[in-house]
Amino acid sequence: MPRSPVALIIALSATLFAAFALNSGASLQSSLLALRSSSEGFAPIYTGIIMASYYIGFVAGIIWGASLVNRVGHIRTFAALASTASAITLLHAVLVDPITWSLFRILTGLCVSGLYLVIESWLNAQADNTSRGSTIAIYMTVSLGGLAIGQLLLNVSPISSFELFTVASVLLSLSLVPLSLTRQPPPAAVSGERMTFRRLYKISPLGFVAASGAGVLSGAVYGVGPVFAADLGLPTTDVAYFMFFVILGGMIMQFPIGKISDVVPRQYVMIVVLLGLAVCGLMPLAAPELVRENLTVWGGITGVFIMPIYGLAVAYVNDYLEPEDIVPASGGLLIIYGASAASGPLLGSSAVGQFGPWALPVLFAIIGIAVAAFAFYRAGLGRRISIEEQGQFVAVPRTTPMAFELSPITDDVPADEQAADVASDSGPDIEEIAEMMTPDGTAHPDDIGQVQLDDTRDDQASEDKTKTDIPSKR
Repeated sequence: MPRSPVALIIALSATLFAAFALNSGASLQSSLLALRSSSEGFAPIYTGIIMASYYIGFVAGIIWGASLVNRVGHIRTFAALASTASAITLLHAVLVDPITWSLFRILTGLCVSGLYLVIESWLNAQADNTSRGSTIAIYMTVSLGGLAIGQLLLNVSPISSFELFTVASVLLSLSLVPLSLTRQPPPAAVSGERMTFRRLYKISPLGFVAASGAGVLSGAVYGVGPVFAADLGLPTTDVAYFMFFVILGGMIMQFPIGKISDVVPRQYVMIVVLLGLAVCGLMPLAAPELVRENLTVWGGITGVFIMPIYGLAVAYVNDYLEPEDIVPASGGLLIIYGASAASGPLLGSSAVGQFGPWALPVLFAIIGIAVAAFAFYRAGLGRRISIEEQGQFVAVPRTTPMAFELSPITDDVPADEQAADVASDSGPDIEEIAEMMTPDGTAHPDDIGQVQLDDTRDDQASEDKTKTDIPSKR
């Protein structure tokens, strides 16, 4: 029998507290460094490099974290990385230098990535097949809530003081307590399998490009968003509320938009979201004073269109995958996302430094229009996935591939269902094959892996010996 949400939260309380503290501390540190870099007089490009360095470390953590966990164990990994991240946070206040801060941010990104891996491994070990959907929904809510609360903590003390670095350090240290004291046995070994970029692009060019665009947007929002608001004259209190509502807008609407994409072709939902972002990005050019006077509202609406893009991209790619390929594909997508996110602060800070604060929304609009144009282009090629073939949308954090293990869409297909599928698959139908071809007779890249044709069937006898399987969407 599935556990009630209250019972599930109680069972997961230690892990969820660790996730909340980690996200709150990391979120506070990110915005604090962006604002402090500006107040210290660092050139905008240096601010961009500092904020981009985090994602370099984060990607390194995705690649290297699994081997570390498997070598020394979950608890030791978490203790070492949380302690290191906490110490580095305090060192920011002692060694105020852009190059030093960039190195610190690389180490912070690496530590946080590894910490996410341990937390999500533990959640996956605690969840069963009846509670995976609820577990990942609760985890998403707690994680986004921590990110939002971290922004409000900017109001605890002036950004020029030592106290905010101390608060961020304390939160990172507190994340260590529950998992260190837990009586639950640690999870099994972590898989580090990843799908190659080339194969990901062949499976779904649009998913690949949309994940890249989502990375640039998120990197720019978290890395340059606080500087953008401060340059428009907002005090630190209002900057904190601006960033809070950007995250809150995405938090509230991510699930409804995802569910809409379950009943409407996902590609079209993605196009509408991207065009909505483009409208928000161009609005300051048409009515700058209106946006300036209602900047927090504008930020919340912009967050509605930015935050769901990565989730839609992942769901779109998953529509073309079998369950056993979802976790390896997630590893590749997260690396694509992280590498693209590293360019977001660089592009955003350069644009703001060259053209002023309103250049950041224009950058959002350019990315939205570019990815939407590519989606329109892809819409005219090959066979489109029908609503019946689409998988269920499940929002997952942009953290580590282990988060995808929690997704109910990665559950193993029951053996009796597999047997029924095999018995019913007698070979590809000619009309189905024709639908999967482009006008020039070549297979659509988004359908690679969906059809496996056997060219050796020259007569009926060979058909009986070798059957071509068409994997059914599950």
